[in-house]
Amino acid sequence: MKIIVLAGGEGKRMWPIKTDKCLIPFLGKPLLYHNLKKIKENVDGEFVIVASPGAKAGIEKVASELGLNYKIVIQSEPKGMADALLSAKEYLEGEILVVNAEDILESEIYGQVAKGGSEVIFAGLKVKKYFPVGYLKTEGDKVTGIVEKPGEGNEPSDLVKLVVDYFKHGKKLVEYIEKTSSDVDDVYEKALDQMIIDGVEIKFVEYTRAWFPLKYPWHILDITAYLLSKIEQKIDPGAKISEKAIIEGNVVIEDGVKVFEGAVIKGSCYIGKNCIVGNNSMIRESILEEGCVTGFNSDITRSYIGANSWFHTNYIGDSVIEGDFGMGSGAVLANLRLDNHVIRVGSEKDTWKVGSDSFQVDTGRHKLGLIAGKGSRVGVNASTMPGARIGSNSLVGPGVILYGDVKDNTKIIVKQELQESEHTPALTSYDQFREKIK
Repeated sequence: MKIIVLAGGEGKRMWPIKTDKCLIPFLGKPLLYHNLKKIKENVDGEFVIVASPGAKAGIEKVASELGLNYKIVIQSEPKGMADALLSAKEYLEGEILVVNAEDILESEIYGQVAKGGSEVIFAGLKVKKYFPVGYLKTEGDKVTGIVEKPGEGNEPSDLVKLVVDYFKHGKKLVEYIEKTSSDVDDVYEKALDQMIIDGVEIKFVEYTRAWFPLKYPWHILDITAYLLSKIEQKIDPGAKISEKAIIEGNVVIEDGVKVFEGAVIKGSCYIGKNCIVGNNSMIRESILEEGCVTGFNSDITRSYIGANSWFHTNYIGDSVIEGDFGMGSGAVLANLRLDNHVIRVGSEKDTWKVGSDSFQVDTGRHKLGLIAGKGSRVGVNASTMPGARIGSNSLVGPGVILYGDVKDNTKIIVKQELQESEHTPALTSYDQFREKIK
């Protein structure tokens, strides 16, 4: 069997996070590592990984580390799922299993779908609220139609189609894709619909466990929480932890970590290699990737912190930090609206876009802090409001209160106006006051 892993695409909706989605590190390993490991343990076959040009080296490293039998195919432009499959069409013969590189699923679904039993088999998940993916029309265990992103209120069922797709004849899939066209990115779904019309037997396996897609940057927090829920306490002997620090719950602490007096780490947490947790700092339910430093009296809560980020006397709540990030003393990343409304990202007044996506998005979250691209900085005593985003290599200056977004490579500062006037000291000096309180 060929296992076709779709790891290309552009990820426009992930701004300001620019790391290829499948290569974002979690618990010290790229997301792709965690997913390919699950598939390898449940399905025997050769991996064909469809990648964007910039991700090839990182993907090769993951595949080699896992000892996979693999090939990498480059999708030169991000033209969607059907184009990704056609990029690898020379390998799409015999039985194939098509999977997404970024979706988090429990491992058994891969084996359940891959064992076959019909000409085509999908994985379907019942959902309670609308999600912008394809929905299945079904009769019993048979699929009678697919509706791609029908819009809330127009769903044909409560069953969404996951990308765990088995085909007994890979070449037949290629033939259907090649004779299908569309003005929007739904060629793959239309090809599958035509299969149904032509009488190809398509069944589905209902999946009832965890599903965490990675469509927007705040989904990184969902994946963080899920992966942390799977860890057990493990402290590397190369870590140096003060006897006056407190470690509670399932916490993984890697080699070279230093935890100073008064620090508190409450699981589930992951502290990557060579991190420093300073005096009186608190870390709760968070991932700190390699080389992070939390200086004196910082609080990091339910957040994802990318490698080589620095903090000192800060509050970081429910935030996504890509990495190489710095905060000045006293800066705060707010994560909760005082009216407790669901947090929307962006502003209706925004006039700039990334690709064709609007930046006014309902996150569905009541708690969401800053989303910061790699290399960004926040100055002393600055504050960012819930759902704010800072582009890569941008700077928010001291004292700024940031409500919206900052584009890549941009500096935001407060223009301070000073007023000078004559000053007459008060009659009561500090020395006189000290005499009164003796």
